[in-house]
Amino acid sequence: MEDHGDLQSLLLATKTGKEISEYHIKLLQKQNIRTVEEFVHADKLHTRLALSNDKTEQIKREILDLCVRRIKFKTIYKCEPISYSTGIEELDNLLDAIGQPLRPGRVWELVGENDVGKTELLHTLAVNFVCKQDDNQQVLFVDTNLDFDSERLDEILRKKQLTDEAIDNYLDRISVAKACTAEALLAALQELLRRLTSSKGSSESVSDIKLILIDSLTACYILYRSSYDRNKGRSFLTELTVVIRKLAVEHSIAFIIGNAIFSLDEESAADDDEEELSHIGAVNPEDCNYLGDYWSSVCTLILSLELPEDSVQENDLRVLKVLSNSFGIGEGSCWLRLTDAGII
Repeated sequence: MEDHGDLQSLLLATKTGKEISEYHIKLLQKQNIRTVEEFVHADKLHTRLALSNDKTEQIKREILDLCVRRIKFKTIYKCEPISYSTGIEELDNLLDAIGQPLRPGRVWELVGENDVGKTELLHTLAVNFVCKQDDNQQVLFVDTNLDFDSERLDEILRKKQLTDEAIDNYLDRISVAKACTAEALLAALQELLRRLTSSKGSSESVSDIKLILIDSLTACYILYRSSYDRNKGRSFLTELTVVIRKLAVEHSIAFIIGNAIFSLDEESAADDDEEELSHIGAVNPEDCNYLGDYWSSVCTLILSLELPEDSVQENDLRVLKVLSNSFGIGEGSCWLRLTDAGII
């Protein structure tokens, strides 16, 4: 590629590259990344710079556009962001339609009433993820409800007509962490962050974790609902957010976090002496959650798993609705079905 000036000048000439600090420039120089070609082809550049993968890819696109304005971009270089398939066709179609496929660093929330099928969906996503990835990428399933069922995973895998060896391999790539309290959940993620940070450049298996499923955050947070513990609850959410964002941005881990929602009738049945952190007076049941307004700004996508309005005839049907989307269209839905082979 023709040299169009030093790398630093080109970075400063791009909209997103202007966010690169002198510290980042020194990091590039220290690693002998001094030209445009070295920059766009650098392996795991977002990790080296501690930036999000989306941001580094955007900088690459902008800097290449400066260099090759008169040449078709795709004939020289086109770095497509990594996208993971959920393994559920209707869900993948919905995610493409709203502009937010599952990618490294994304933080999603899956909400729904109790027993609607959130855990089953998370089980299905865990299985589908390891089956769809060919490079030994792993899933960490954080179980706060004690609902994780390894036999259910085995059943879903057997419905795919796989060999026993393949099933064992896929099951080995799904790790489980039990965390029944907020402190245990936070400690588990902090320990993972510590191990990932200390294992950079090593072959430790935790570096292969690319998807974390939490089922569910509400179960850990429920003890922080009283007015007495409200500040503790907010402190917990703040610490949790910091850890999640570091894991997402610095280590390209995607998150799907399950949470329960409660109808207004269920909320009114709570202890009158407790001051709720949920949205008091909300019109929609999906607005009534235990985590309050603060948490609503953390996730880039919020999905709601619901029973259809008329679910008497087909009680295995579910509708998945988009409640909030930070990257695109903020509405949409798709139909899902509960089967012996998981949710399809």
